[in-house]
Amino acid sequence: MAKYIWYSGATDITGKALAEALNLVGTKTRPKNLSASDIVIGWGTKTKDKVNLSGTVLNHPDSIKLNRNKFGSLKTMAANANLAANIADFCDASEVTTQLNNGTLVLPLVGRTKFHQGGKGFWLCLTRQHVAKAISDGAQYFQTYIDVKDEYRLHVAFGKVIYAVKKIENPTEAGWIAQRKEKVLDYAQKNNVNIDNTTLDYVLGRVVKEAVLPDRIVRSNKRGWKFSSVKLSNVPTALKNAAIKAVEVSGLDFGAVDCAMSADSAAFIIEINSGPGLQGTALQKYIDTFTEKIRSIEHPPVSAAKRAVSAVAGAAKKAVGADHTVPSKAKSPMSAAGMARLMQNVRNDDEARAVIEALMENRG
Repeated sequence: MAKYIWYSGATDITGKALAEALNLVGTKTRPKNLSASDIVIGWGTKTKDKVNLSGTVLNHPDSIKLNRNKFGSLKTMAANANLAANIADFCDASEVTTQLNNGTLVLPLVGRTKFHQGGKGFWLCLTRQHVAKAISDGAQYFQTYIDVKDEYRLHVAFGKVIYAVKKIENPTEAGWIAQRKEKVLDYAQKNNVNIDNTTLDYVLGRVVKEAVLPDRIVRSNKRGWKFSSVKLSNVPTALKNAAIKAVEVSGLDFGAVDCAMSADSAAFIIEINSGPGLQGTALQKYIDTFTEKIRSIEHPPVSAAKRAVSAVAGAAKKAVGADHTVPSKAKSPMSAAGMARLMQNVRNDDEARAVIEALMENRG
């Protein structure tokens, strides 16, 4: 059995860390010669066309591709009856004027590009003139502005929230410089660029003077915010349920769900990240979760029906002796009392059917 993690250029730092910790083959290209027993984890994989993969695939590249189109992802989530209320109203840029005219959408709006990351491709539109300017600048769709009270990133994997962080203010110049410095050094390392530490500190020290910290509209690390871990019990249940449903509806097995509680206590899903950057506790949570998942794939649990068949076969063997044959009905040790003892261990209809089928097979 071969095991891979397939990441992209934008997600390779965490992808490589996961590959090393989990003893997987890390790759930026499609794994070749896969067999039915192989495992592939898609970590923010970027593909242009549909991909056919053998084996077990966790976060299929086709689902990742669909999720990367944020407008298309919103449409998928909004189409689900159990999730529609958690998606703020939105429309394509070509329809925004009509929807403003008929009252389907109301200002303020946020303009976005269909493929965006972080705070890029963002236009806050307070007036119709702002909307028109945003379209001319490249906005491709618009969504009702959410009056955010608290914003979270919920890490969801295989049907449950495994880790949660909340965005908190990081308004000091020193905090902003530290975050930006870490990012710049990461980019430089990836591209084999040497950065003079003194020069970097000087430049960031000048640039921070131009920043408004914290930005009350875009809560990104570039604008005076940072993630802080939070107990899962302190995250609103409605938000956790919506995040789990969002990942499921999007055809993903796991993802980091950006979501928020509004000022009027409504839960909203913003977007899903299929290859989030991880470190520290968050990275370890994924390592533990993937370890458990891979183990369950390699050693699948015995089903209830198989357990029931095994139990019946064992009981029948003891009842009829070493020749493994069942005597006639009148002489059979598998009497009503024996059957009753077997049925005491049956826990559901599937096991009951399995018991009956096994008995019939032994009689045959």
